Amino acid sequence: MKVIETETVSKRETMIPLTIVEADNFPAGLLLCVHGFKAGRTEDGRFLEVAETLAADNIASVMMGFPGCDESKEDFINYTLKNCLDDIDSARKYMEDHYELNGKVGMIGYSMGGRLTAMYIGDHPEVSCIGLWAAATYDGFGGSDEFLSMNIEQMKAEAEEKGYCDFHNEFDNTDIKLNKELIEQMNECVISDNLSRYQGAALIVHGDNDITVPYATAISTYNCLKSPRERKLVTVEGADHGFGAWNNRPDLSKQLTDTTISFFRRNL
Repeated sequence: MKVIETETVSKRETMIPLTIVEADNFPAGLLLCVHGFKAGRTEDGRFLEVAETLAADNIASVMMGFPGCDESKEDFINYTLKNCLDDIDSARKYMEDHYELNGKVGMIGYSMGGRLTAMYIGDHPEVSCIGLWAAATYDGFGGSDEFLSMNIEQMKAEAEEKGYCDFHNEFDNTDIKLNKELIEQMNECVISDNLSRYQGAALIVHGDNDITVPYATAISTYNCLKSPRERKLVTVEGADHGFGAWNNRPDLSKQLTDTTISFFRRNL
């Protein structure tokens, strides 16, 4: 098992930071690890923990940093759902160009990364298993008046006027700009359609104290999955959206990663 830090060119001709965990043996399956809104590509090392363990099971993993996140040199205004999906494709192509893979593809998506994962599988039926961590897999803005504590109608109006809206991100206490395209793409998403057509295996892991993406979202997601090979909902009791990373509860993160490792060992 070897961890490699590198980068690849995006479809926008910018550079995408990558963390790759090589499988112990090749040809290998491929696991795409998709981080959340304004998060780091290893998700506080938890993607790494899963990837390093699965390397012994002939699974190679790649984590990509999205525009304005992590070590990306792009401004966050370039963070749109389409650009993130393009970057998943670019990271996947890098792996296919540089490693001998066996054609099996899985994905883990955390929070907004879960939304991106659910979008990606709509155009990529070859993805055979997905892990959704506290995933924002609701249609549109989920019927809420707010997105991460900001009024959605205010966001839309400001973005219509300026092409973006100013946004204070409470996760890392930064002031950023949300692209009008991001707001429009969020609003237009019908995630439930992709989930209902999905045929692979699906793991949903959600904390029952999550107020960022309410636990009801996990139940709705589970119910949308009509015919997967395996469908499993795991509730992490006492966990908020950070699965213990925000309140010094490593046991909650361990439950998250252990459950995920077991799932991908069976299905990828």
